Amino acid sequence: MALTTAQQVRLKIQDPPVIADDVYHGDGRRSAYQMPHRNLSSGSAYVYAGPTAWSATGATFDASGFVTFSGAIPENTAFRARYVHTTFSDDEIGHFTAVGGNVLGAAVEAVEALMFDSLKRARWASPDGMSYDDTQAQNMLLRMHEKLQAERADDAVGQGGVQSWALNQENY
Repeated sequence: MALTTAQQVRLKIQDPPVIADDVYHGDGRRSAYQMPHRNLSSGSAYVYAGPTAWSATGATFDASGFVTFSGAIPENTAFRARYVHTTFSDDEIGHFTAVGGNVLGAAVEAVEALMFDSLKRARWASPDGMSYDDTQAQNMLLRMHEKLQAERADDAVGQGGVQSWALNQENY
């Protein structure tokens, strides 16, 4: 079975659906909890019911990353959320494809979106010796962008794009 355009884009940018399965604790007040991911496409939630049992709930998951139960989860009661998430939503992948024109163009659009997001990257160190550096992601994204742009230009030459026309002008 052939991959859809969206699946091809996800494959190209390495954005496969990922399963998260984590345990959290209720606070006795809230019925909605923010998960650490967004673009949740499906999920199930369970409340702790004993040493070896989890009780299924009718919780709902939304794309913005929230799980919502029918009532507040009692304080210190464990709940388990198992859901599928991706970096980009299906709507975002569709937009990238529309703007980019094809799978390669959509991949370029996705990388550019991540490059813009890299403005949030940080580097810090604390007095106790702990450090964090997330700035190298920008360099990797830049290399990926250059590679995709080169691949896109090569593809345009093969398709008879303006680059192909310009190269053929040298022969006359």
